Amino acid sequence: MENRIYSVDSAKAAKAVQYGYLNAIQYKAPANIAGVGNLCPKASAACLAACLGWYSGHASMVKSDQDRNSVRQSRIDKARRFMTDRKAYLWDVCRATALAYRKAKKAKLKLAGRLNGSTDIAYEGIAIELNEKQAGILSKLCARKIKPGKYKNIFELFAFVQWIDYTKNAARLYRALPSNYCLTLSYSGTNKADCLKALGAGHNVAVVFGDGLPSHWNGFPVIDGDSHDLRHLDPRGVVVGLSPKGKKAKADKESGFVVWSKAAPSLALAA
Repeated sequence: MENRIYSVDSAKAAKAVQYGYLNAIQYKAPANIAGVGNLCPKASAACLAACLGWYSGHASMVKSDQDRNSVRQSRIDKARRFMTDRKAYLWDVCRATALAYRKAKKAKLKLAGRLNGSTDIAYEGIAIELNEKQAGILSKLCARKIKPGKYKNIFELFAFVQWIDYTKNAARLYRALPSNYCLTLSYSGTNKADCLKALGAGHNVAVVFGDGLPSHWNGFPVIDGDSHDLRHLDPRGVVVGLSPKGKKAKADKESGFVVWSKAAPSLALAA
């Protein structure tokens, strides 16, 4: 495999083990950083400016924002392969998923996959097709029969895996999503109306709070979203409170993407 598809050892992914899950997260270069199209079409400017997929963790360990370390380069390479050699790349994702499933099963854990660790791609609309050889490889790795042929999406192919994601594209919430795919809408600082509508309809919304979690946000209860990334375990119709990740997000007190209650009361009210 040209690049490691999933991360299973990040601080957040590691928290899933105590809940009985192996959390496998795929990170690619966000938005149009890879130069092959916008992989985050609904992201606000503030969200892009503080993206955790580029400005936090190992990806942020660079001398300047323009520099590329091995983590950033890997994410760029994956984004480019997804856009320019999609069929081959999706096969790598399928094989990596099967390997992660085998690893989880061996550890007596369930697998929770997240394809959009730093992107916002509507994978529910991307079909997967397996030939006989590929189906055989996946069957062997997963120790269960997987048939060759065309699948509506990776969620249908791996119906025995729980999938989770965040999105800023509210329209995705109202599609006929697979039962094993849990989507949480993300607050961007500019999509408040979409967020309140989603919460009213029983969907969940993730909000980044800069100085601790409030009990409620716009009348809806707030839960701690940093305790794990297993959003399918959350109750419905709640705000998933997250802390800012990376220096840029932690310093963002003006854009509205990060909600502050103490340092910037006016922004908290506007949010």
